[in-house]
Amino acid sequence: MNLKTSDPIYCTARSFYNNRLYYHNFHHVIDILDNAKKILKQCDYKNITYDNKIIYHAILFHDAGYDVDHSKNGFNNKEAYSAFLAETTLSDSGASEKHIEKVISAILCTHMDAVCYSNNEMVVRAADLLGLAAPFNVFKKKSIDLYKERELLSGEKITWEQYKNEAFNIIQKFLKPRIKLDIELFSNDNYMFHTRAFHNLDRLMKSTID
Repeated sequence: MNLKTSDPIYCTARSFYNNRLYYHNFHHVIDILDNAKKILKQCDYKNITYDNKIIYHAILFHDAGYDVDHSKNGFNNKEAYSAFLAETTLSDSGASEKHIEKVISAILCTHMDAVCYSNNEMVVRAADLLGLAAPFNVFKKKSIDLYKERELLSGEKITWEQYKNEAFNIIQKFLKPRIKLDIELFSNDNYMFHTRAFHNLDRLMKSTID
């Protein structure tokens, strides 16, 4: 999955990300695209079919406009607003309705309690959540970034202990729907993703912010 930095779609997607955000900035998109590359290599090994372009476009836009109040724009959640930005951009670029529909579906599958049905959707969700199973130092760094971002966007201060409790409940909801990809971390026979994610969550709850 090669980045096409001169591509107008790439440039437009990038413009929707606010670099003042600690976590949901465009560096996050680059990280998720890297995650997707690793997942797709395993999919290739297992002969799991997918559409590279749908996955690429969905990841580019999956958190677009994250700093915008989606409810004031008439959307139920941030994923729906991001999907709208993707739809508008891809439509203006001449993409087919079928392609746009599949990109939208994949973006909506990054919502907390979404259930994936297609391989494209599962790859996008898996790539977005892969950091939950990262080495603990990486997981904690991203958790602290999310903590700072939460304060920035809400305009209110909360303690690290309060944030950890919030994060615990949110992450549990993200982990509830299983990602049914027959690759190493997500295989039904050995669902290591859950094991590693919950191990990180347990360590986070016992940690200080230092």
